[in-house]
Amino acid sequence: MRILFLHHFPLQRSAVGRLVEQWMLALEAAGHETRALVLDQQPDAHPASKLRTVVCRVDDPAADLPFDVPSFSSELAAGESLSFLTLGDEQLAAYRDQIRRQLDAEIDRFDPDVIHAQHVWVQGQLALETGVPYLLSAWGPELVEYKKDARYRMLADQAAENAGRILTANQALLEEVASTFEGLAGRVWAMGAELKLDSPVVTPPMQAAASHQLVASYEAVLKERFG
Repeated sequence: MRILFLHHFPLQRSAVGRLVEQWMLALEAAGHETRALVLDQQPDAHPASKLRTVVCRVDDPAADLPFDVPSFSSELAAGESLSFLTLGDEQLAAYRDQIRRQLDAEIDRFDPDVIHAQHVWVQGQLALETGVPYLLSAWGPELVEYKKDARYRMLADQAAENAGRILTANQALLEEVASTFEGLAGRVWAMGAELKLDSPVVTPPMQAAASHQLVASYEAVLKERFG
């Protein structure tokens, strides 16, 4: 199976991104192929990289986007100022356009069976536009922004409505997601401990358990789409 992950942030700069890396390793250990599309201030220069990067750099005409990587307002680190709530309309349009272009190119190159987007958010709505079966992971910060900015409500509503599955970080978040978005009965699952891979050392049996759970979710999405 070929799985394309989407994340709006560099993998090494967030807990969600680091977990995505662990999921990719677990899936690859089980014989699956993975790639990821992310945003970062510079591309990954490693020749064997499994990343496609939308490069965000302030006032750099060579960058894909001439502003820094935006963060959720609740997750701004020291020295960061650009959040999704402070993106102007033109910036948001450019952000979506660049991700769409890179996503289309990655799909042409990699031909994924499934897209796995992080957060019920912009990337999920763009996954919808590709026509590739997709699922979402919900983590919580996106729901804060959802309540504050109508621009993201429209996008997140579309992403959630059409997602094959939504995986939530815990049961409480499952209930919040189910009450925020309509028509999700049977399509929202709370992640089991197998998927969290929060041990300092991830062993092969832990990888195998995580891969098994992820693949079960992907197969459910494909079965729902194609029967």
